[in-house]
Amino acid sequence: MLQMCDVSIIVVNYNKRDLLEVCLKSLFFQSFSDFEIIIVDNGSTDGSVEKIGEYAKASLPPLSIKPVYLQCNAGFARGNAEGIRYAHGKYVALLNNDTEADEKWLEELVSVMEENENIGICASKLIQYNAETIDSAGDGFARSLQGFKRGEGKTCREMNNREYVFGACAGAALYRRKMFDDIGFFDEDFFLIHEDTDLNFRAQLAGWKVLYVPTALVYHKVRSSIVDMSDMAIYYTIRNREFVRIKNVPVGIFVRCLPEFVLGMMMEFLYFAVKHGKIRLYCKAKYDALKVFRKMMIKRKLIMKKKRVTNQYMYNLMMPLWNKELLSAKIRKIVNG
Repeated sequence: MLQMCDVSIIVVNYNKRDLLEVCLKSLFFQSFSDFEIIIVDNGSTDGSVEKIGEYAKASLPPLSIKPVYLQCNAGFARGNAEGIRYAHGKYVALLNNDTEADEKWLEELVSVMEENENIGICASKLIQYNAETIDSAGDGFARSLQGFKRGEGKTCREMNNREYVFGACAGAALYRRKMFDDIGFFDEDFFLIHEDTDLNFRAQLAGWKVLYVPTALVYHKVRSSIVDMSDMAIYYTIRNREFVRIKNVPVGIFVRCLPEFVLGMMMEFLYFAVKHGKIRLYCKAKYDALKVFRKMMIKRKLIMKKKRVTNQYMYNLMMPLWNKELLSAKIRKIVNG
């Protein structure tokens, strides 16, 4: 008979043995204790497998560590999908291997989730490691049809209001297992980057709420797992943005957002293709998205069948590109990024 627990924490790792050790140690000191840890290794060759084995062998109840070893790097989306097959929790927490969780992180998220059954996702407050700036205070979605990090770059003393938001960064979030039963989990075609944006959108379309919990603190070594502005990061960012749009954006919203979408595409091109000289990679990413357009449209039909909210509701959740704070951040990124 399976032993049930309140939370299953899934940590996906690829060749980050030292980062993983710090992450796991932060979980050992959580004030909330009814959880299991599932470590999915994506075919690491740096000694991570041996270290995971040591932790799993030494783990004792009530702290249970389950190792899952994959033969190759299956990506963040599939890695978590493999992990959830072994999860027995009422809730599922996803945590990046390059994070360190505050001791009350899980307690804060679970207590909020227990208050309202309509909440499908709880977002943490991610703070840049050894800095006083925010990495993410939940995720937003702009009317340029792009996801973005709320509060990115602000001081860690800001963004302290608990509030409903568009989505959560999957680097540190809590999900209701019942929601996955309703809308599914990560789309493995994303491989990595924006798989959480896609899940956030599907959750909102189906009527699930997402709550940002500012007291759930996690310290993030930003881009230590994926090198910032690497070809891999750029490719999957550009390609997967198209996947999100094709699958999830209702036609009425697309038409209504068309001016901001066009401006957003122009800014995207200037940033990646012109400023960083990645025009070939940019074009390849767009082309590869088009190659699987039919496949994404099939997925779209299934998503729209579960749509329980109006277009106006979704539109109201999206931030105007003309928003001073958002537009300023976009311009700063083009100039300085």
